[in-house]
Amino acid sequence: MKLIALLLFIMIILTLINGLVFMKKLIALQKENNNLLKEIANNNKKDTKNENSPMSHTELEKYKTQFMQKPYQPPK
Repeated sequence: MKLIALLLFIMIILTLINGLVFMKKLIALQKENNNLLKEIANNNKKDTKNENSPMSHTELEKYKTQFMQKPYQPPK
């Protein structure tokens, strides 16, 4: 009976150690993930002018006023 209790105790201790090691690795991976996300966010802030981004309101207004100043001439 003492042998079974000892084996169960050893199993519980090993399970706790395994859990602690896993959590330590998980926390390290999460920190690395957070750093990468911060880098991506900083790069997106720097690259506000790219082809896929929508036009700003002021640019749209500028093009609209230019278009309204010259009346449209259909091609002949």
